[in-house]
Amino acid sequence: MFDIVTATDFYTVLVQDFDDFMDEPHSARRALHCAITAFHLHEWVWGEWLSKDKTARDAMGISTRDKDHFLQWVDRHCPWFRGVQDLANGTKHFARDKGFDTIRVGGFGEGPFGQGPFGKGYLLIDWGEASGEHRWQPAAALLEVVVRFWRDFFCKYLPSPDLPASRHHID
Repeated sequence: MFDIVTATDFYTVLVQDFDDFMDEPHSARRALHCAITAFHLHEWVWGEWLSKDKTARDAMGISTRDKDHFLQWVDRHCPWFRGVQDLANGTKHFARDKGFDTIRVGGFGEGPFGQGPFGKGYLLIDWGEASGEHRWQPAAALLEVVVRFWRDFFCKYLPSPDLPASRHHID
């Protein structure tokens, strides 16, 4: 699409989407763009090279040439990926009952959840009472874990000297 033609190009879009969201952690639009890109990156990886590279699939323990098996591999190696998938698909398919709630918390302590960094608002995910102490998760934490997963994936399986890094990640 335009000048985004490889999985690495699409990963670059993900890093940019993540950085844009981190600059505005109260923006549902930026969060959803990041979630959609993070989820669909598996299709770019699969379509560009992994579906054709048996050696790489064998190294990853993916025994078939089935994209769903790769998606299952991603789910096993990044347990929070399912949340991003649910956000992406909930947006695309207008899903009202996605198994969790999303909340926009206002700045400077508005509402019951406190304030975000520098008094700004932020987005919060409520995984429900059954999640116990892990019930509440800032959307930024969910997205960061998944973006880091993809960064580590690319470093290990598709290393590139010009792989972009988020300005919000310190390694």
